[in-house]
Amino acid sequence: MLQGAACRMEGAVLGHRKRLLIVCTHSLTALTLCKGLFPFLESRGYDIDVVVGDREYWDFPREHFGAARLHVIPMERMPRPLRDALALIRFCLFMLRNRFDVIHVSTPKASLLAALAARLTFSGPVLYIHRRQAYRLMTGGRRKLFEWADRFTVMLCRQVVPISRQMASELVEAGIAPHRKICFIGSGSSNGIDTERFRPTKELTERGLALRKAHGIPKTAPLLLFVGRLCSEKGVADLSAAFDAALCLAPHAHLAIVGPSDRRDPIPQESRRRFETDSAIHLTGFCDDPRAWFAACDVFVFSSYFEGFGNVLLEASAMEKPCVAYDVPGVREAVAHEVSGFLVASHDAVALGEAAGRLLGDPAEAAAIGQRGRQRVVDEFRRERVWAELVEVIDRLSGRAPSPSVLSDSRA
Repeated sequence: MLQGAACRMEGAVLGHRKRLLIVCTHSLTALTLCKGLFPFLESRGYDIDVVVGDREYWDFPREHFGAARLHVIPMERMPRPLRDALALIRFCLFMLRNRFDVIHVSTPKASLLAALAARLTFSGPVLYIHRRQAYRLMTGGRRKLFEWADRFTVMLCRQVVPISRQMASELVEAGIAPHRKICFIGSGSSNGIDTERFRPTKELTERGLALRKAHGIPKTAPLLLFVGRLCSEKGVADLSAAFDAALCLAPHAHLAIVGPSDRRDPIPQESRRRFETDSAIHLTGFCDDPRAWFAACDVFVFSSYFEGFGNVLLEASAMEKPCVAYDVPGVREAVAHEVSGFLVASHDAVALGEAAGRLLGDPAEAAAIGQRGRQRVVDEFRRERVWAELVEVIDRLSGRAPSPSVLSDSRA
């Protein structure tokens, strides 16, 4: 209560409060990629409404999500013409009942529906946080359809903020977004990193040891960790061959795979059987706070084929863990090769495992890389830096007096 009053008082200092709508297709996206952002925006004079497409991860802790009002308008990632039309109607009715100063959208389906509804109802300007190019791994007519949808969404929006520099360049070069609509915040990332929360501590070390014990992982066994959705897009099936390659260099290693299954893009059954039957592999399911797993592991391994920006890699680096990942868009900006970890060719699971195995066999090098990685996150990706520059964009769109611009040219 007192915290909310303080937020309102600080907002009053900035002028009358503004209404901000934030839209994501899935509740899990909002839960994982917006943590801490809403209270900060509230402190800067914004009242927050959030629309998501499901109630699967509905329990948003107040300390991380403030007093945001939550709403559900059912949406799905893939095209569903009748359901999408119904969702569009619901968005229009919602925006007619509630007028917003700025509409903040991210994730493809939510962005398209909310941006179109905003245009149809003459609602406030739309800010598109471009998190990922969903069509990157697609081909043929399906890819053209998704590219067209993205181009149309951009057309409906006032400002586009890609979360990586490479994505910004590709959107302009492909004709998806004009350069005049694009701005770039800080060094990239989706929401920045809470470097105080993600840091090695005695408490997290103890929790990590408890996790090892609970899952039958010996205290001294080398441990590889993957955190993310269990789906083909994340290359989870590659973890099997990568782990085998790592075992050649670190025979007593274990692998923990932390994250929810994704029924929309499931991993092959043979991979799941291996993960469920190998005593050195540990499937844990969804974890809303992976810090103890970061503390428990020795090397973080990430097999995704592409990302908007690999936030989980920054979290691992902030916890002083060396990262090994594929050299793909969105990841190569999250991992500085030979500084915070190593990048290998995409789909080369053996090389991924060998790089991880070498680090498991050289604790001194792993520790040095981990320390460099944390310093890089602190210098470039602290969430306060990302949020401050995001607020500049929102203030400008909402009509508040702009501060001197600190937005980077997307070509930098």
